[in-house]
Amino acid sequence: MQRKQHVKQQRTFAITMGVLLILVIAIFSTIVILWQSRKPMQTARKQTIQIAKEAGIKDVDKFYSSNLNETYYTVSGKDKTGKKKYVIVPKNGGTAVTLRYSQGITASSARTVVKNYKSPKKILNVGLTIEKEHPYWNVSYVNNQNKLCFANVTFKSGKIQKVIENI
Repeated sequence: MQRKQHVKQQRTFAITMGVLLILVIAIFSTIVILWQSRKPMQTARKQTIQIAKEAGIKDVDKFYSSNLNETYYTVSGKDKTGKKKYVIVPKNGGTAVTLRYSQGITASSARTVVKNYKSPKKILNVGLTIEKEHPYWNVSYVNNQNKLCFANVTFKSGKIQKVIENI
C-alpha cells in the first residue's frame, strides 16, 4: 500500500515538474521573441539619431516612425543654437529632410486636427512623412467601427490632405 502511494507521489511530482518545465520554456520563448521583435526599431532609432546629429541636431527629444506608402523615421530636437527642428530620414536611403518647428505644426496639433475632424476611437501613431516632396503628419487611428484609418495632415498648414478609411 505504501509502495503504491509512493509511486503515485512520484508520478504526480514528475507531471508537475514537466508542466513547470514547459511553462518556463514558453515564458522564456515569449520574452526572446518580444525582445527580438524590437531590435529593428531600436536599430532604426539609433541610426536616425546619428543622421540627425550629423544634420546639426544636438539634443534629441523624440523619435517618430511613419509607414504608409514608404517608411520614414524622424527625430526632433534642438540644434546648437537652441532652435527646435525635425530631421526626417527615409528608411530606404536618400536625403534627410530638416524642418524647423516654426515652419509647421507639431505632432500634438496634428493629433488634435484628426480628433476634431474624424472623432477617432483611438489614435495609434503620429509620424512625419514626405509625399510628393512635401512634409505631412501621418496619423493612424481606429475609427468607431474598429477599422484602421490614416490621415495625412499638412505640416505647414495643419489641414487634412488625404484620408484612407476602413482598412
